[in-house]
Amino acid sequence: MPPSTDELLTLARHYWPASYEESLDDAHPELKRRQERWAQVLERNERWEEFRRQLRMRLPAFTLAEATTTSQASLRCAVYPAKGIPMQPVPWALVGCLSILAPVYTVYGLTFDYEGRKRGKAHLHLPPLPAAMSDTARIIARELEAHFHVTALPPEVAALPVPVAVEWTRPPQTTLFDALFDSSPTIVP
Repeated sequence: MPPSTDELLTLARHYWPASYEESLDDAHPELKRRQERWAQVLERNERWEEFRRQLRMRLPAFTLAEATTTSQASLRCAVYPAKGIPMQPVPWALVGCLSILAPVYTVYGLTFDYEGRKRGKAHLHLPPLPAAMSDTARIIARELEAHFHVTALPPEVAALPVPVAVEWTRPPQTTLFDALFDSSPTIVP
């Protein structure tokens, strides 16, 4: 059974400080708890690697890139609709995120601005995704569900404000998406 909204809000407060000023203190208890949680997750990283191997087999025409950063709260895999080195400019990408704090995931999309071949600004697309991304997003979602027995975080719950500071995002702008996944979702390899 997926966690309730109240449980998710409680988890966010347990792992993230209430203010940006508190987040600057390396001794704050939320940071310690998050670091301990990351240590547990990274000990069992073979499940994530197996998920990525399986996803690579399901999407042979795509490039997959590890997009996880331990300053956030999720394992992330970026999926680009192209292959090759150097990779041609792509119009969009998908990112599968598995929260390390709760048994939930999301798959979001990015579109990119280009100046010639140089990738510029990325634009975030939360579910429901544009049609060009939908089929691939469903494959990523099914693989996340199958490997980790997690449920998708509904967009309306992901958008709820939470009174915590996540990296540079401060209340009242902070959402459950920021706290459970990533406050800088457009930064990908």
